[in-house]
Amino acid sequence: MDKENLVDSTVQKEQLADKRRHPRAIFAYPVEFKVFCKNPVSFDGYLKDISRGGACLQFEDRYGRLNFDKVNDSQLRLSLSMPDENNVIILAQIKWIRKVPGTVSCKIGIEFQYIESWQLDVIENLIGMKNKDHNMMWNLWKQYTELGTGDK
Repeated sequence: MDKENLVDSTVQKEQLADKRRHPRAIFAYPVEFKVFCKNPVSFDGYLKDISRGGACLQFEDRYGRLNFDKVNDSQLRLSLSMPDENNVIILAQIKWIRKVPGTVSCKIGIEFQYIESWQLDVIENLIGMKNKDHNMMWNLWKQYTELGTGDK
């Protein structure tokens, strides 16, 4: 990529970031979620990024159980495992879905729905620990990978 295209790409990313209502924190955090479509399906995956308004989830769909044509605007139940606490359940709406080229992985963009103030506090704590407690995140990631990834 030449210098001119690199500058254009950087400018486009900055413009996209400016259009978002809430800044995103980018890091991997293991989650479980269920998509409520014609045939509800559950997955293990991880957050690629999160903000006060939504998140991007990445997961493996080895068997093609998720019908991409029928999940846009579907509801999703996100379960966050928090240390020393019960799982936190957050409802969301799917805004977009994409396959990761050359893999069995997919990404889903979600917007949080019906969020209560205590759930927002959990999200903000998660965003705030982005640079503070990497050991805890990696311990959760290790637990997640030891349980096995992918489809449930």
